[in-house]
Amino acid sequence: MKIIAKTLMGLENALAKEIIDLGVENIEVAKRAIIYEGNLEILYKSNLFLRSAIRILVGIEGFTARNENELYEKAKSIKWQDYLGLNQTFAIDTNVNSDIFTHSKYVAYKIKDAIADYYSEKYGRRPNVNTYDPDVKINVSIYKDKVKISLDSSGESLHRRGYKVEMLDAPLSEVLAAGILLQTGFEAKKSFLDPMCGSGTFVTEALMINTNTAPNLLREKFGFMNWLNYERRMWNDIKDDANKQIKEPDIDFNAYDISRKAVFATKKNLSLLQYGNHVNVIKKDFFKLKDCSNINFIIMNPPYDIRLKEEEIILFYQNIGDKLKQDCAPCDTWVISGNIEALKRLGLKPSKKVKMMNGKIEAELRRFEVRPRERG
Repeated sequence: MKIIAKTLMGLENALAKEIIDLGVENIEVAKRAIIYEGNLEILYKSNLFLRSAIRILVGIEGFTARNENELYEKAKSIKWQDYLGLNQTFAIDTNVNSDIFTHSKYVAYKIKDAIADYYSEKYGRRPNVNTYDPDVKINVSIYKDKVKISLDSSGESLHRRGYKVEMLDAPLSEVLAAGILLQTGFEAKKSFLDPMCGSGTFVTEALMINTNTAPNLLREKFGFMNWLNYERRMWNDIKDDANKQIKEPDIDFNAYDISRKAVFATKKNLSLLQYGNHVNVIKKDFFKLKDCSNINFIIMNPPYDIRLKEEEIILFYQNIGDKLKQDCAPCDTWVISGNIEALKRLGLKPSKKVKMMNGKIEAELRRFEVRPRERG
């Protein structure tokens, strides 16, 4: 089967390596996606193990459509009974970039009609639509006149790991955090610190990587579980093997935040993981740390939005840079921010820059190999 693993901008290379590590030999790197061939076992493992994937699609049909009637007729010609039971519900998810089809909701409406008419003509009745919690989610992607129809094997986005029971405002996506961490090489370090941990996404994802904990092991529901070809025993065997692969952490993990609420949220989220109690979570002000030179890896997502005035943000980032140089050097430091101008005020020379999207916000990830008294 043709599998399409969707991801975020800037994480394609990280996802490609993950898929190769699953045992897949031939992959195609696309924009925000990796395309490859695989069987049911690879499909299930993709949903369970891929940390930097948002969702896993399975392609079922591709064709050219130059008008709405052609779209309807070709969608109707698909053997839908192979994918969707009469008593199941379904929903259409669309991604349209076309001068021919300019309204994604109208595309969804035409595909829905094609499916409904297919069943009505063949069986005299049709499956129902359920946009909130469908049994089968159908993905329709149109670029110009090229139409690709897929089944969404994930259901909900794979960033919903199952551990985040406590959240703060503007939380970092689990997929983004994991994708960043996979590019940092943090596992070669002995000590890890997120000094502005928020709800603990970075440290939780890092702990799961280090302990070989499958990112979606806590999830109870995936889209493929409602498919007609679902192999429950195979899935359970894959999960059992994943549980056996978990190992003790060999990194000193630390998470600090000035907010008591953030510390509580991080501890709560970590509590669901097997080795969550191995993380040192403390209420601390990063700027008041007397010495953090024993930490050789720092990663952070400092605030950058409208909660702080522009001049306050500039000073805030200048203070971060000064603190790193004065008390944390030498250290491998990674910072992601949606305020590129503020990043420049750290006063540090980046050795790596990667453009990313943090939700709908354009962001940049920068690496700083901090040395004492460095000047940017």
